[in-house]
Amino acid sequence: MTLNETKSHDTTSAQTPQQHHAQAAEHLEQAAKSHKDAATLLGSGDHKGAQAHADAAKTHAAQATEHVAEAARKSASKDKMPA
Repeated sequence: MTLNETKSHDTTSAQTPQQHHAQAAEHLEQAAKSHKDAATLLGSGDHKGAQAHADAAKTHAAQATEHVAEAARKSASKDKMPA
């Protein structure tokens, strides 16, 4: 896995576009917390710990993106369904 790659995230726990967006928001909150933790660790000189938190933030941001994409797919498929 390179610096720009992340493992695929299982998005099957969310069934509706609304649930996907809610889970995306949760991942973004976790990413923000990881960035704050990384900043704190950098302030205390713990660069290795900060990098671990920055990596976690990157993973959470990617997972949020996957949920948003899945929500868009589900919304698009509902738009194509006959009424």
